[in-house]
Amino acid sequence: MSDAGVVAQERAQALSRVGRHAEAAQVLRGALAEQPHHAGLLVQLARCHRSMGQLAEAMRLVDQALGVARTQEHLLAEKARILLVAGQAGYAAAAAQRALELAPQSWEAHALFAEALLTMGNPTRVVVARRHADTALEIRHDIPDVHLLDARIHLRMGRLRAARQACGQALVLDPAYEPALALLARMDAAKDRVGRAARGLTDALAANPQARWAAGAHEAVAAALCWRLFDAAALAGAGHWTLFALLDVGQPVRLAAAVALLAVVAGAVPAVWRRQPPAVRRQLRRQLGTTSVVLCLALTAAAVGGLLVSGLAPGRDTPAGGLAALLLMPPGAVLAFRAWRQLTRRAVPVVRWVGYRIWTRLVARADAKVRAGAGASPIASTSGVGTGAPGPAAAGAGAASPAGAGTGAVSPAGAGADTGDGRASAPARR
Repeated sequence: MSDAGVVAQERAQALSRVGRHAEAAQVLRGALAEQPHHAGLLVQLARCHRSMGQLAEAMRLVDQALGVARTQEHLLAEKARILLVAGQAGYAAAAAQRALELAPQSWEAHALFAEALLTMGNPTRVVVARRHADTALEIRHDIPDVHLLDARIHLRMGRLRAARQACGQALVLDPAYEPALALLARMDAAKDRVGRAARGLTDALAANPQARWAAGAHEAVAAALCWRLFDAAALAGAGHWTLFALLDVGQPVRLAAAVALLAVVAGAVPAVWRRQPPAVRRQLRRQLGTTSVVLCLALTAAAVGGLLVSGLAPGRDTPAGGLAALLLMPPGAVLAFRAWRQLTRRAVPVVRWVGYRIWTRLVARADAKVRAGAGASPIASTSGVGTGAPGPAAAGAGAASPAGAGTGAVSPAGAGADTGDGRASAPARR
């Protein structure tokens, strides 16, 4: 590559790192006008088009580079990334497997193959993805994307603590790594830790303001903070009514208990509000007119009203006692539904953990028998188990049938500046 080509490629990389992909593509097109068959420039231009969502043009450029490059594993890895973004996990697995056959020690190929298998979702494929992710970590443990992939596989297998630790490792390498911050926030939201999830998504949006999916999740979690207020009010009202329906005490005691519960709930609101970042407070103010928040506030008011009437009622058999029960019925039903949903959410990781623990042992025994009987190589014995990807003869043309929808969350980072034959000189974040 000429000096002008090297300068153009480095300038395009700098523009891509700050999200200016259109300008980077323009710089690369200028360099390609002088060197139209340079594989490194072609694949870097393909990355720019992939980042802008122009997948057909990105695939055309990669195929063009495959026709002129002497080494193809790096180009096949980029092809796998494009296919993952396009939702073609089966074809992506085929391209990544071919790259793995050409470069068995490539962390990039191992990570992309694991990403494709994880997206396809079959339990056997997830177990194989776990092995390839471990291999990628052994080869390169200093790349945040690899730790994020590790976390996503742990999460799929129900290993929540290991997933959080893997996200923590990614954040040690890059404290502003938005995908890891967002994944931690999602795990907090799944466990109904909405305050922590809202703060985590705020950090993720600060790291990448263009992340639209994170913005939507931020709105949902901010609204969930209002529902936590409802939970407290409904639990206080239902608990007060149930307790004093069982205990025969005087009206002053019931009223004092109701006032004390209201004071606790009201006192917690300012403390929770002050703990939220300014972005969460602004989001909550913007959502005051939404259906979810209005319904939440109406149910909270019903729960508070039921608590007060329950404390003031002379007895449960009086009209005031009946009114208290009537006011508390809708909040109580919604509270029971929310509790059931939360228990279900917490049960899913446990079921996954047990299932994958059993499945991993079964697959390990089956692989041991296959290796003992056929003497297969390590790559063939791991990458061919239920992947749906073609063997060596199928090449990277995508002979496998596409399986499983979904784009995959964050695929491993792209490589750095390319040499003339399409190889990467140094890895770099996309």
